[in-house]
Amino acid sequence: MTRFATPRLWAALWVTAVGVVAALALGRPEPVAVAAPFALLVLIALSPFRSVPLEARLRLDEQRVQQGDTVEGALELLSATPTDRIELRLVTPPGLALGLEEERALSLGAGSPRTLAVEVDCLRWGAHALGPLRVRRYDQLRLVADEHTVDLDTVLRVYPTREALRALVRPLGTQAAVGDQVARTKGEGIELAELRPFSEGDDLRRINWRASARTGELVVNELHPERNTAVVLLLDTYADLGTARNPLDECVRAAAALAERYLARRDRVGLLPLGGQMRWLRPASGAVQRQRIVETLLEARPLPASGEGPRLVVPTRFVPPQALVLALSPLLDDAVIRALLELRGRGFDLAVVELPPLSYVSLDDESVRRLVSLERDLLRSRLRARGIAVVEWNEEQSLEVTVRGMEEFRRRAHVVRA
Repeated sequence: MTRFATPRLWAALWVTAVGVVAALALGRPEPVAVAAPFALLVLIALSPFRSVPLEARLRLDEQRVQQGDTVEGALELLSATPTDRIELRLVTPPGLALGLEEERALSLGAGSPRTLAVEVDCLRWGAHALGPLRVRRYDQLRLVADEHTVDLDTVLRVYPTREALRALVRPLGTQAAVGDQVARTKGEGIELAELRPFSEGDDLRRINWRASARTGELVVNELHPERNTAVVLLLDTYADLGTARNPLDECVRAAAALAERYLARRDRVGLLPLGGQMRWLRPASGAVQRQRIVETLLEARPLPASGEGPRLVVPTRFVPPQALVLALSPLLDDAVIRALLELRGRGFDLAVVELPPLSYVSLDDESVRRLVSLERDLLRSRLRARGIAVVEWNEEQSLEVTVRGMEEFRRRAHVVRA
């Protein structure tokens, strides 16, 4: 608790000092008599008075909302001592905008609770801690004020806006578990692979009677089994451009949409953030894994590019064999690019959704902008030459179009290699 003098007390001190100096200079008691009431105020202000900290509690109607929503709540106040003026200020993080229906300066009675209506506009995703509440309480004469803070311990989780997504990038390989992805191998399934002559030991239920009638010999169906795939989302947090907008917002939104879509078709999804203190999540499936991924994404914070900093170590033990590593990155940090090249060098199936940094910064010089564009083209060519599919996600197109473009790029590249 901090105690300080108000302008009223400073004015009383000034009048008292002037009166004493004038009395000494003139040798007359009248200036002291004039300054006596003000001196009494100073003595009253200097006398100790008991101030009990204010009790406050913030209640929100919802604790988990979507970006762009407005949450209503109530700020409950309780004071053990009366005060005719108390000033409140609720500290909010940059991603939230707060509005109070009543003025922040109010009076409170002893033991009489008071409730203020609160509205919180959720402007940005994240796990936002509301508070603390800064309280300034005045004495009855408003000569001295006390300041203290009250921790509210209220966390509002704002999830990124959902991105409509139907298309997905198909991994080159599948896992052994059952899922919705048609495997390239042959086995038990429902998708027809080819027809072959009947051999001893074949299941009679797999005989294709129409084809057998046309050929005059028994023919059986070879089927593709339905398997699931493993997808590891690689989130690049080195995306701080020093501007109001940064690519990390779109990276988080894309990661949430991709994870939800892959998990909806019974695939296993993991999350590997690069940078920061975020958790690594092993690939898993189900609604619990979706909640884990979203909660982890809320912890992401943009970091400045490290340049020629320390080598980034990607925990490959978290990446299953034949898994698709889908990186979401603006490709700004050299350490991230080296990590991607190292993953590809180890034989992992890797694809990159690039958030072009030129969409987030303004370059007035056209020659500089062209030079940066050429450097980005050279970087993409370097990655594609190593077999990494790199597709830009521009502001003019949706994530759906970007994913379809990446799938088409990978399909054509696979045909050329074959």
